[in-house]
Amino acid sequence: MRFDYSTLQNIENAVGDSWYILDIERFISNYKEFLKAFQDIYPQTQIAYSYKTNYIPLICKTVDDLGGFAEVVSDMEYSLALDIGVKPKNIVVNGPYKPENELKRYLLNGSMVNVDSFQELDLVMKVANEHKNTKFSIGISCNFEIEGYPPSRFGVDVTDPRFEKALVEISKTSNLDLVSIHCHYPYREVSSFQGRVYGILEVYDRVVKYCSPKYIDIGGGLGGKISKELMEHLGVKNVEYVDYANIIAKTVHAKFKEDENKPILLMEPGTALVADAMSFFCKILGIKEVRGRAIACSSGSRVNFHSRTSKLNMPIRVFSKNQGYRKKHESIDIGGYTCMEEDYIYRSYNGDLETGDYVAVDNVGSYSIVFKPPFINPNVPVVTFVENELRVIKNKETYEDVFKTYIK
Repeated sequence: MRFDYSTLQNIENAVGDSWYILDIERFISNYKEFLKAFQDIYPQTQIAYSYKTNYIPLICKTVDDLGGFAEVVSDMEYSLALDIGVKPKNIVVNGPYKPENELKRYLLNGSMVNVDSFQELDLVMKVANEHKNTKFSIGISCNFEIEGYPPSRFGVDVTDPRFEKALVEISKTSNLDLVSIHCHYPYREVSSFQGRVYGILEVYDRVVKYCSPKYIDIGGGLGGKISKELMEHLGVKNVEYVDYANIIAKTVHAKFKEDENKPILLMEPGTALVADAMSFFCKILGIKEVRGRAIACSSGSRVNFHSRTSKLNMPIRVFSKNQGYRKKHESIDIGGYTCMEEDYIYRSYNGDLETGDYVAVDNVGSYSIVFKPPFINPNVPVVTFVENELRVIKNKETYEDVFKTYIK
């Protein structure tokens, strides 16, 4: 999505001097490309989009429109999925925190709940026994070793003797179907997915003795598309969707190529789809010198797109009204609006920069808006373009939004 100064000025006039822009068409393109990469190898592949990565309702509704599932880890996210029209059966509920009343809600609605512990399974069995005429669909989140990587804190330890006993108990409960085996690890390296898929298929061979899982859920943690400049900053190599598919989908295909009733490969991408679909924009409000050091004051902050404590310079773009003579800086720090000393949007920027310029930070679609606290300022609006028309999809937060839950 390309912009000029005039377009950004029009956006400022409409919503204020800092905002996010969501490129929904890029998100759709990413979604289709990701799914194709896997389905070209293993056609029985489905996406369950990770709401926690970026739960802007337009994104989540778009996933539903494209035929994808919702992957949620809280009652808040679950309620959002229902509110935008996602069918309960198309909601995958993960995570370690499922209070009994919420767990009961998910099960009675017909959503697929991936059990994270033996204690949680006890609660599921309790609900099943209380509603013997209702059929419930569950999965088990499995924790197994991936060689060369630290253990995860999520899921049920498949080496625990209770795991086999749990499979027996589930198989004997007539109104309980184990429809999924799931895993989740935080490692983005492509090599880690080889261990992940081998591990889950070993679990499958144990589970299938008692139940017939419909889904093999590999979870999320896949990297997203990033620019060459950002790759250099992060010191990482470019990874394409097909790189993941060539490991995951090929291994699953090899396992089930002779089976008539192949399980569905369920992927839970978040960052992989949304990272490069959103940018943050702010304005340079002034430039000063402090003991020979040039400092720009902006209407944005590091908390809008990145951890406040990170010292990583995210690549930026500068948009200027003045296309003639421009002030060239050998080194200027672009500061954020907070009163925290370490709040810099960019340190030691080398280039043209003047008061009134706009600064864009790209690749901020992942864990940005969902992590932004009401620290000093409420969050900024989110806009998108539909057929070249500006559309506000999240209003600027207000004083009332932040403080209405407090009792005065």
